[in-house]
Amino acid sequence: MAGLYQFPEGQIIAFALVFLRIMAFVVAWPVFGTSNFPVHVKVLLALVLAMIQFPVTTFENTQLIQINDQIIFMSVRELCLGLALGFLMRMYFFAVSIAGEIMSVTMGLGAAQLYNPAMGSQSNVLEQFEVMLATLFFLVMNGHHLFLGGLAESFHLVPVAAIGLKTEAFASITPMIQSIFLIGLKISAPVLVSIFLAQIAMGIIGRAVPQINVLVTSFPVTVLLGLAVLIVTTPLFVGEMDGLTNVMAARFFQFMKVL
Repeated sequence: MAGLYQFPEGQIIAFALVFLRIMAFVVAWPVFGTSNFPVHVKVLLALVLAMIQFPVTTFENTQLIQINDQIIFMSVRELCLGLALGFLMRMYFFAVSIAGEIMSVTMGLGAAQLYNPAMGSQSNVLEQFEVMLATLFFLVMNGHHLFLGGLAESFHLVPVAAIGLKTEAFASITPMIQSIFLIGLKISAPVLVSIFLAQIAMGIIGRAVPQINVLVTSFPVTVLLGLAVLIVTTPLFVGEMDGLTNVMAARFFQFMKVL
């Protein structure tokens, strides 16, 4: 019976490398990587995924696994790769967070801060709402299935124990980061435009009727108008999230192919 629990040293190291990539990916996940999920749950999830992935994983240079000097290098490589893949997935929610922050400040809700236990910091009420809504849409549209499939595909496109990583791949992340702000601005555009037009209208009314205190009146008008536009444009937000999921998935696979 003792022989059933004896594994070659090379297989143990190979499994550890697969586990490190998956563990780093899970930690960087926006849904399961937050502090709402206990550490032991993340480790257990990564361990289960590694046990499923390991039997079908191919290794490019099995000789390197037997070299002790290369184990640390390969471990760091798998950690960096897993974190990079998880970060690409997290960009989906960065854009939504930026959009929520822009809308909050524009509507005058910038001072309404709540403690976000998932991030361990203060965040805006509207920002939290947008992120939770995006998370719901992400799960409903099976976005987690898409990226779990991408994680499994990464072991074929970027084999474990490969010689190295191409620096051009990490340079390709820069335009992706730049597009986050444009996407966030696009999501918040309906609220920004409507409030901008409302401010112009309030300015004209203030000039025409000086007796009206525009400064006091404009605040509730801005908040109510912003919330109304946000509710009306929710179907557009859903469509934008669907398109954003496809874009992030395409860039996810593009990044792995460059590697």
